[in-house]
Amino acid sequence: RRIQGSLMADAFCSILASLFTSMPNTTFSQNNGVIAMTKCASRRAGIATGFWLIIMGVFAKIAGVITSIPDCVLGGMTIFLFANVLISGITLFGELNL
Repeated sequence: RRIQGSLMADAFCSILASLFTSMPNTTFSQNNGVIAMTKCASRRAGIATGFWLIIMGVFAKIAGVITSIPDCVLGGMTIFLFANVLISGITLFGELNL
């Protein structure tokens, strides 16, 4: 039931975006891997994360600190994150009875 509701919401938002001549929405399947890694699927955690991202985007000092991180460090963190997401996704597939 939850999956059906989320698919309907995604379809509705994509149709609404196309009516306003915007790009349709996409769902990010890597979130499933992050949820499997952290064991946290709380809406409150998502809202809190969104709040902090908005705060960090509004204040220029915080943006300056984030943009001062070297590209090689960000690249290494990105590789580490997506490797973990890949491994947790493979683990999820291994748990299925296909």
